[in-house]
Amino acid sequence: MSAFFASDDGLVPRTYWRRYDKLLRVADTAQEAVERLLGIRGRALRRARAMPPQRVLVAAVEVPGREADLARVIGRLGATHHALTVATQRMLPRGKMANINAAIAPFDLERFDWLLVIDDDIEVRAGFLDVLLAEAAYRGFRLAMPAHRQHSFATYRVTRRHWASASRRTGYVEIGPVTLLHRGVFGDLIPFPELRWAWGIDVAWANLAVRRGWPIGVVDVAPIRHLRPVAGGYRVDEATAEAEAFLEAAGADLPRAAILRSIARYR
Repeated sequence: MSAFFASDDGLVPRTYWRRYDKLLRVADTAQEAVERLLGIRGRALRRARAMPPQRVLVAAVEVPGREADLARVIGRLGATHHALTVATQRMLPRGKMANINAAIAPFDLERFDWLLVIDDDIEVRAGFLDVLLAEAAYRGFRLAMPAHRQHSFATYRVTRRHWASASRRTGYVEIGPVTLLHRGVFGDLIPFPELRWAWGIDVAWANLAVRRGWPIGVVDVAPIRHLRPVAGGYRVDEATAEAEAFLEAAGADLPRAAILRSIARYR
């Protein structure tokens, strides 16, 4: 039986942001300065400008009462030279990835180079999408996610932004709040498993990435700020039980330490 959720190793403590709020804001500013000083941001922007236009399907769930939040995020992503198609689904009483499946069902995925799955509770800086795509493509990532800023609600330490890093090859890419999939994995991962709480799907991805030899990673130079605490609106025990049963059925048995780690760092 999978024991991924039986440990707290690698978690960011839930009191972290409240305790260190001001310090985390300062750390974010300092990381921006280090990026500029070391030329990391400049190199990333040059790669982004040189990247040929990509066909990107952006998928999201419209949560009632938060339509303006989603529109704000999509509007920010629209400042790009890539060709974006937006697929949304009004939230129905089922899991996130079931709603995402419904959102993308009308589209021919063979027409797209990338699928970007987004939540509505994030902040991104100018040029975010161009830098994320260019860095993921440059490193050959089949699955990627933007790093969390220091002042961002995150679950695992491996997904938080690292100092003096453009990106990292990791053992894990999280299912949200932003996930980027290359067309090379569409056949293996889509349609997504329709779990009620969606926990464990990304752990299964980590296991499959090892089996398939996919490079996956976290892009530090295109960070996000996640605005809401994780797992704030549902029963964690129910989500965990569902995830463990799913992972056991999937044969996902990699140890937690083999998943929640950085394998290589790139500047």
